[in-house]
Amino acid sequence: MAMRVEVPMSAINTEIELPLTIGVGDVVSTVGTLTLEVRGGKAEDFRPALADALRQAADAVERAATHEADEEVPDAAAHG
Repeated sequence: MAMRVEVPMSAINTEIELPLTIGVGDVVSTVGTLTLEVRGGKAEDFRPALADALRQAADAVERAATHEADEEVPDAAAHG
């Protein structure tokens, strides 16, 4: 026995959480998540949220690169 239920698109209200992954060469890293709201059966404009998430990821990469450059390596030759 099959049952069919029809729901109007306007009744669909939810959030969808998507992983935000960035790949460089063979290295793929999940840097966060992107949450999209669905209201009235339509997803919100994701571009502002995606742009913000990418800015945050870029800032984290820049901070990590700066921090790594300042770290000392054991047995490394001194700069002179």
